[in-house]
Amino acid sequence: MVPFLWRFGFGNEIMNLRLISVEFYKSSSRIFLPGILILLVVLGRCSGQDSAPSSHMVFNDGFDGDLIINQVRVPKQGDALYTYYEALGWRGRGAGYAGIQSHPRAKNFIFSIWDHKDHASPIRAVYYGPGTETKGFGGEGTGLKSWNFELGWKTDIWYTLVARSWPVADHTYFGFWVQAADTGKWTHLVTMDVAVPGARFRGSTDAFIEDWLNTGKNRRVTHLKGGWKRDLQGKWHAFQNARYSVNSWDLEQGKRSFNFRRNWDGGVASDPSDPKERYYYMISGGGETRPTAENPSRHSVRQTGTFPEFSPIRLVKAWKRQEKGKLLIEWKVDPRSAPQFAYEVITGEGTQQKTLRRGVLPQARSLELEGKYASEGVRLRLIDLFDRPSAVVQVGQE
Repeated sequence: MVPFLWRFGFGNEIMNLRLISVEFYKSSSRIFLPGILILLVVLGRCSGQDSAPSSHMVFNDGFDGDLIINQVRVPKQGDALYTYYEALGWRGRGAGYAGIQSHPRAKNFIFSIWDHKDHASPIRAVYYGPGTETKGFGGEGTGLKSWNFELGWKTDIWYTLVARSWPVADHTYFGFWVQAADTGKWTHLVTMDVAVPGARFRGSTDAFIEDWLNTGKNRRVTHLKGGWKRDLQGKWHAFQNARYSVNSWDLEQGKRSFNFRRNWDGGVASDPSDPKERYYYMISGGGETRPTAENPSRHSVRQTGTFPEFSPIRLVKAWKRQEKGKLLIEWKVDPRSAPQFAYEVITGEGTQQKTLRRGVLPQARSLELEGKYASEGVRLRLIDLFDRPSAVVQVGQE
C-alpha cells in the first residue's frame, strides 16, 4: 500500500482513504473490487480518528504587508513522517503557505499559492531554484504548489523562511527563500507569477502542525521564532504575540483526531543551551503528550530591535567582457549574505553619474548592455531582499 500512497501524491497535503478507493476502482480488477472496497471502508473506520490534532499559532500582524519571515526548527524527538510543519500562512488574493514536510520521499520545503476568482490566468512559476518542482493541487481548493526535496532539512537546525511579494506590470510576483542556520547559506527556491495586481500578505500570519495520514501515535513538535512582517509603509513588526489553538471540531467523536483528543500542547519555551533564547512551540500526537495550555491560549516572545538581523548582501566581484557587439556584465554574491532582490548599473561620477539599468530580478547574475559602454567606467550595486544596498563595485575586465 505504501508505494501506492506515494504515487497518489498527497494532493493538498491531506490523504483521504475514500479517494484511494476511487483510484483503486479505476485500476483494479472488478473481481476483487468488493473485497477491496470493504477492506478500505473498515480501515477508514479504524484509522479515521487516529490523526494527531492539527494545531495553529496565529501571530499579531493583522495588517497587509509585502515581506514575511519566520524561523522553524523540528527537534529530533519531534520528527514524524507524514507531517507538515507550516511556518508561514497568509490570506489575500495571493493567499498561500510555506513550510517544511517530513515526507516519505524525503524532507522537503513547500511553498504554495491558492487560485483566486480575481486571477486573470493560472498561477505559474517564473523561476525554479535547483531541485524545485511545481504541480497543481486540488482537494481543499486549487492552486500551484512547489516543493524541493533536493535541498533537504535536518532536525535540530533552525531554518529561516522568507516570502516577498512585488508588482510586475499588472501581476504580482511571490518569491520564497530559505536560510539554513548550520551553513548560513541562502537559497532562492521559487518565484510564482500571480495574475492579479496588488496582491499582499493579508491579515495575521499563521503557522501550523498537521498529520496528514492518521499517525497520531507519533509525537511531532515544531519550534518557531524570529518572525517579522513588513507593512506597506516599510515598517517592520516582530511576531511578539501569538494565539495557540487546536482544531476543536476534529476532537469530537467520529472525527479525525478523536482518539488523540488530549494529545496536544503549545506555548513558549527556552532553549536549554541559551535560556535567553525563547521560542513558540507546538506538540501534536504521541501517547504521553498532555496539554499544559488552554485551547485557545495566548503566548508572547519579546524581541528587541526594529529590524530583522541578517547580514547585508555582499557583492563579491563583478566583471565584464565584449561579446558580439554587446557588453556582458556578470557578478558573484556571497551566499551567506542576504539574498539579491534587485541590481543597478551605474556610470559616471558626481553630477555626471547616471543609472544605465535597474532591474528587479532576484536570480539575475548577468546582464547585457550596448557595446558603446565598453570604454566607460561601469559600476554595479545590488539591493538585497530587505531593500539594503550593497557597496558599489567597479566592474573590471574578466
